[in-house]
Amino acid sequence: MASLIALRHLRSFVAVADTGSFTRAAERLFLTQSSLSATIHQLEEDVGVKLFERTTRSVTLTPAARHLHRQAAGVLAQFDAIVSDLKSLALQAQGHLRIAAAPSVLAWLVVPALPRFQADCPAVTLSVREGGAAEIERRVRDGEVDFGLTSRLSDYDGLDYTPLLQDRYGVVCSPDHPLAQQVGELGWSEVSAYKRDLVGLASDTQVGSVHRSTLQRFDLAEYREEVSSSPSLYPMLELGGRLCILPALTASTHQLETLPFRPLGTPVLYRELFLVTRNIRSLSGTAQALLDALMGVLATRRLPQGVQPAQAAFSQHRTAPGSAPGA
Repeated sequence: MASLIALRHLRSFVAVADTGSFTRAAERLFLTQSSLSATIHQLEEDVGVKLFERTTRSVTLTPAARHLHRQAAGVLAQFDAIVSDLKSLALQAQGHLRIAAAPSVLAWLVVPALPRFQADCPAVTLSVREGGAAEIERRVRDGEVDFGLTSRLSDYDGLDYTPLLQDRYGVVCSPDHPLAQQVGELGWSEVSAYKRDLVGLASDTQVGSVHRSTLQRFDLAEYREEVSSSPSLYPMLELGGRLCILPALTASTHQLETLPFRPLGTPVLYRELFLVTRNIRSLSGTAQALLDALMGVLATRRLPQGVQPAQAAFSQHRTAPGSAPGA
């Protein structure tokens, strides 16, 4: 006997599994709760297994439901991507693309890639959000943007992280600062001697949090001043008598490249930057076109000192419409 399972059954199941509530799932799907319950019952009847344990207060997934959840979400994501790509073709690649990027990646990589992308997709509009790693990961996870370019901070299970660039930490300082006269690598003890001059970045950035243990080790965890993003650093350092610990790519953007930069010695620290995508959804054709443009810039532009490409490349995400990322 042929199965009667349809996409509406899978959408209803995934909505209940995601929300843990028939009431909230019905609201998400714009259905009555009785209609949703009937659809779930039809699905359970067809597959011959119970999917939810229901009480007056909670809905719990059975082992069979947990197994089905990821697969069903993937099927729906692939179907939606196919429809999206077909619509894009019908509209001659019209539409709107949304991405989020760390400020240094936006300035050094995204902006130079825009002319090529706009030439390939002239009818596509683009929104770019910059922010700290925590904000960008959340935007990708929640589907607010098509992909992100940032560090791996929260490490969500629902996201894929493809390594893009690696850059080394060093010190940027005001031209009048004593460390500006140093040549070559700086030792952490040399920097800690000027800890009262340190300007820090907020903890929702990878720069501000991941290397915190090293800063504490050298008594550099307390900042004289703190800013929320790297573009704010240049006017602060221009005041004089200040320094900041930064990765090399950041030090080469936002006018900071005009200030002295000295790499830090042992322990040598590196930041990794990633392409961040949702692992249940393949990239659209327009998103892939922007990634192609980004790769073109990365392949031809000279990297700043202390920056190197990661071993993995965006080619891992060159997928056919509707295929799973990395397949």
